[in-house]
Amino acid sequence: MALQCDIQPAPPLQLTPGCTVYTGVVRLAVTGKFLQSLRAPADEFGVFVPDVAPLRDIAAEPRVWAEAYVMSTVSSPAGGFPAGVDYVRAAFLADPRGGTDRWLHLGGAAYIGKGIGLGYRITVQTA
Repeated sequence: MALQCDIQPAPPLQLTPGCTVYTGVVRLAVTGKFLQSLRAPADEFGVFVPDVAPLRDIAAEPRVWAEAYVMSTVSSPAGGFPAGVDYVRAAFLADPRGGTDRWLHLGGAAYIGKGIGLGYRITVQTA
């Protein structure tokens, strides 16, 4: 089973000099999953949000809030399987490629089925 992820960010909205809201759409699809079960747990997902400046290693950790909602689903003809977001989180995480900067990461768990589109909103407050 492989998780495919595509993120399409919208332009950021700066509410105040210390508060910025990032929004966009994350499209998730699962390939190689032959059987779905009503009792199957949600699939974990995570993606770094593009076009967000990194947080330097000496910078204080900002306050971060994350929200996500279902925009669209792709289901099999059998249907009846859950679709949605179980939980969502955002944080500045270290780049897995190395370096000391931290980057904005959106993650959570979703009942993907064959595919799901999630809208997201992340509020970052630095001051």
